[in-house]
Amino acid sequence: MPIVFKYPKLEHIRIHRLGYMVFRDPGIRERFMREPYKVMEEFGLTKEEQELVMSRDGVKMYDLGVQPYIVFALVWQAFGEWPSREQIIKMGYGRKVE
Repeated sequence: MPIVFKYPKLEHIRIHRLGYMVFRDPGIRERFMREPYKVMEEFGLTKEEQELVMSRDGVKMYDLGVQPYIVFALVWQAFGEWPSREQIIKMGYGRKVE
């Protein structure tokens, strides 16, 4: 059986942390939508990583080892082009995790 996903490369761990928090924390998501560069700096992203996130190039992110769920959070949710976690729960999908 082939392995589809691997652990993220440590060199991209900052992007993974940012994407995870954008997905999980509405406050960070809202701040990111208003001032993305400031939030990315708080998470320690390099200039190259910031450019990658701002490009919204999910294919390039994936090719560089960023996990698909993180791509989803950064490309679609962070820029308001996909329902947030809270909206998905309100629609009756998923479950709220405390």
